[in-house]
Amino acid sequence: MKKQSVAGLFFSMFLRASVVILGICIVVFGIVLITKAVNNGKDGKNTPTTVNSDILTQAEAHDDLMFNTAEDTEDTEENTDEEAPTYEVTSAGKNILVLNSTDVSGLAGRWCATLNENGYNNTFASDYFTSVETTKIISKQEGVGEDLLQFFEGATYEVGDLDGGSSEPTDNYDIIIIVGTSHSDH
Repeated sequence: MKKQSVAGLFFSMFLRASVVILGICIVVFGIVLITKAVNNGKDGKNTPTTVNSDILTQAEAHDDLMFNTAEDTEDTEENTDEEAPTYEVTSAGKNILVLNSTDVSGLAGRWCATLNENGYNNTFASDYFTSVETTKIISKQEGVGEDLLQFFEGATYEVGDLDGGSSEPTDNYDIIIIVGTSHSDH
């Protein structure tokens, strides 16, 4: 038998240990991967998928062009008076701060979730220190934020800045919604 040097013996054992550790890591990662594939997200940690509202509007417009017949067009023209108002400027993509002016805990967060479900993905929740009855939508630009009135029936809309009263600095937001007690049942 051939004698090995101490350094040779050390590197030989180090190499064998590295191979064993690498093999164990491969097996563990394989088990985790297979478990996730089998469960396919059934552990309740599914992340919600958000869809840009513009995509849905464009798809619906294409469907209307492809499938409308002359009779369908007449029906559509007759029902235009009953449809919800359309807004020239959309608030999707704008930074929206939702402030809770009520004693209802988590109200601003629930309104943010509702807005997120409807394509307004840049929403943030915070508190407003003064209680208000009627919900108020404040925008920095004329027309921006008017489309949010559909969610807050009876709310007021104004263009300007919020002069304090918020637990969050408001400079970085395009739209500020102060949720009043009139919408506290959400």
